[in-house]
Amino acid sequence: MKCITLAFCAIEHMKRTLYHALRMSYEQLRHCKRGFSMFEILLVIGVIAVISAFTVPHYRVYHIRSDLHLAVTQTEQMLRRAQFLSQSGEENSMWGVHAGSGILFKGTSFATRDPLYDEHYPFSPTLAVSGMTEVTFSTLYGEPSATGVITFTALNGETGEVTVRAGLSGEQTVVIPGEDVRMRIDFARIKNSGNGSAEAEVYVGENAIEYDDGEWIPLITNSVLHTDTDFLQNARGLAVERHAEYVRIVAQGGLDNGGKEVVDAYISFEHATVEHVENDIAPNDCENPFDGNENEGVGGDEVTTQGSNQVFFQTRTTNYGDGILIYWKQTPSRWF
Repeated sequence: MKCITLAFCAIEHMKRTLYHALRMSYEQLRHCKRGFSMFEILLVIGVIAVISAFTVPHYRVYHIRSDLHLAVTQTEQMLRRAQFLSQSGEENSMWGVHAGSGILFKGTSFATRDPLYDEHYPFSPTLAVSGMTEVTFSTLYGEPSATGVITFTALNGETGEVTVRAGLSGEQTVVIPGEDVRMRIDFARIKNSGNGSAEAEVYVGENAIEYDDGEWIPLITNSVLHTDTDFLQNARGLAVERHAEYVRIVAQGGLDNGGKEVVDAYISFEHATVEHVENDIAPNDCENPFDGNENEGVGGDEVTTQGSNQVFFQTRTTNYGDGILIYWKQTPSRWF
């Protein structure tokens, strides 16, 4: 009898244990099946939309600029290779580039080329090509048949350019715009006597934008040329007027009663070379600035070129100003 009672108790205990286990499993399963609320879904969608609004435009701009860079780089490679093939007399023929289709070809023109020798340099079809689209190179010297600018324009209006220029003795350059050109004026000596009032300051253009001693002055920024229409009259220092091929540097005179201003300054260029220097016209012309006679008296003005990108300007102004014209040329970023 006692054994039966114990067995019955054990069975009841097992039933209760199984019941509680099943109930706990059901509760856990019920909680696990709980989904997202509408608010949570909308919140996630909103976060994704905000992130996309910031990242997608930047990605598009990056993609466009990448396409432009690739087109410019490939065009430069084509030009260099076409010139090399022409100079080396490959297949006893001239070679050229048709930028509009991205093809390096053999022959005197794209229309009469031999298609069997075409080399393809594909670029994005979203880019429009304008300007000079075809050029061939002569044998031996590799001189280009034409000079000009090949322009690639993206859908958003951004452009990439390759400029082909021909130099002397068969030298050619391909310049990729974007190399900023600038100049600076470093004052070496200033001496005033009488009513002289020269200072170590530079005034640029008709608006007399003031630059300090040694501060860089832009000439080309992001392929944009800076030009002026006039310069500051009676500047207490040096006045600068910028043009496409030269800059005018003027030390003002207008002194009387024995006044004199002695100004020695270095004019330096970055990413540009000095082609030559000329005397300005009256009334701002120097007195014999290239005779090698430097002094503080009459005819003591002197101009010397130092290296390929620097000019030393020594002025002695009294009644009239001293001015020079420095002709400069952008340094090519690559030679081929």
